[in-house]
Amino acid sequence: MVNKKSNTFNYLRLKIVYEGVFGFIYKPLYSLYTELFLGCEINPHTKIGSNFMIYHGARGTVINPHTIIGNNVSVRQNTTIGAKGFSDSGHCPLIEDNVIIGPNVCIIGGITIGHNSVIGAEAVVVKDVPPYAVVAGNPARIIKMLNSQFGGGKRNVFVSFGCVA
Repeated sequence: MVNKKSNTFNYLRLKIVYEGVFGFIYKPLYSLYTELFLGCEINPHTKIGSNFMIYHGARGTVINPHTIIGNNVSVRQNTTIGAKGFSDSGHCPLIEDNVIIGPNVCIIGGITIGHNSVIGAEAVVVKDVPPYAVVAGNPARIIKMLNSQFGGGKRNVFVSFGCVA
């Protein structure tokens, strides 16, 4: 499934980062697109891997520029990812590959979200999440471990919830 909003976001962000001197041409377009059309605040220099997916326009999503996001990560609306306070901006989350982040999630502090994990809706994550874990709640707790025998990727996540991927 092609997500046009995510493709446009990734295209503009990569143009700013990798175009060097000519990247300034894309900065106003990026700002206009993210703030007005998507309604989110994501710095173009945030370290984001390939296939970053934004669902539902990412309305209200804020990601700290010091956060590191891996490949194949999907983010839903109203998500906050960042430091614990204003003076602690260097301690931001590390989100590994193949992570699904639900709506209204807060991921705060210098923590690691393990690969192939799922963060449930309205979770407040303040501690490390191991790989292949499904977490939910406030504060977030592990409610299920996914089967890592078959790779535990997104397909297995959807199958484990009884949905067809």
